[in-house]
Amino acid sequence: MKRLWQILAILTLARTTMGFQFQSVAAVGPVLTSDAIVSYTELGVLIGIYLLPGALFALPGGWLGKRFGDRRVVMSGLAMMTLGGVTLALSDAYEIMLAGRLVSGIGAVLFNVLVTKMVTDWFAEHRIATAMGVLISSWPLGIAIALLIMGPLENMFGLRLAFFVPVVLCAIALLLIATIYSSPPGPAEIVKLADEPAAPKLSGYELRGVVLSGCIWCLYNIAFILPLSFGPEYLVSKGVELTSAGAIVSLTSWLFIPALPLGALIVERIGRPVPTMVVNFMVIAFFLWMIPFTSFHILMFTLLGIVFAPAGGLIMALPAQILKTENRAVGMGIFYTIYYLGMGIFPALAGTIRDITGNPAAPLFLAGMAILCAALALAGFRMNQIRYVNSISASQ
Repeated sequence: MKRLWQILAILTLARTTMGFQFQSVAAVGPVLTSDAIVSYTELGVLIGIYLLPGALFALPGGWLGKRFGDRRVVMSGLAMMTLGGVTLALSDAYEIMLAGRLVSGIGAVLFNVLVTKMVTDWFAEHRIATAMGVLISSWPLGIAIALLIMGPLENMFGLRLAFFVPVVLCAIALLLIATIYSSPPGPAEIVKLADEPAAPKLSGYELRGVVLSGCIWCLYNIAFILPLSFGPEYLVSKGVELTSAGAIVSLTSWLFIPALPLGALIVERIGRPVPTMVVNFMVIAFFLWMIPFTSFHILMFTLLGIVFAPAGGLIMALPAQILKTENRAVGMGIFYTIYYLGMGIFPALAGTIRDITGNPAAPLFLAGMAILCAALALAGFRMNQIRYVNSISASQ
């Protein structure tokens, strides 16, 4: 059991590094723009291109993990994150900075898809919801740490040395995976090139389940990120000072971090995960839609951070319920492809709706609709399971 939690600690630390690297550019964005290194449009592209490769490389990442082994692909991803970070830190030319950021993003996608599968393999029979809750809390934790320290580091040491901080962190994560991580006990999952094709062998039941679980995870994250992205602008429209608005909205992220594993542990002990998630989604939608109708903004964003927490680990545990061990890598590739596609489309959609309606609360209403759609996808996921069990029973 001690080995289980050691593995989880290593993988969580490595994934925290990914969140830190993602946010490192945005954290020093004012410096980049004020020094005329990049324009605001170029800054936005520089930030977003880190996630953009996910739509193309999430599924191939799963195939690569199945063919060459999870650990090798994860190490390759961390090596690309390190190399891309060095390229960004050493360059003053925007095009080269963008290339470095793209290399880091591709590496992060390969890493992220397989690290989730690695935790699933280790914890499939041991409190997987709690383990997933710990793992996924690492992304907002890395973002929060970058927001806290990148600015002061830039003031003390300059932009170039500040950009080397995520490089060092990525290199440390690579070293930890290389020296400490090992595959869980059991049959080796590396597929010999001559023995099996790289194509997935998902059954219809598995494919439907992983698509629906990917939709649930995507919509859940959309509902989480939209208030963080558009909440400050909404509060400013209500007369809140910009700095205070950012601090108020950040309460959701900070409270989400400790509440995520704790909420998953409590729900796991209680049982009945599906009804719990449905109720949780409805409560989230209620709070999102209540924000425009109350002046208790601190309370509302605090409550959002708490109520978002219980479902996170439970959602991430869904693919393990339907995927065979040999199909987990490819299945998680599909899962994350849906996630990256949605995360790329919905923030732009929210901004478009905001422009068309002129209503600063429109993104909050869209977030509420997204989480209710997640409840519908969860109902479809459960129906898929019930039909599969019934078909097995009928055939016996």
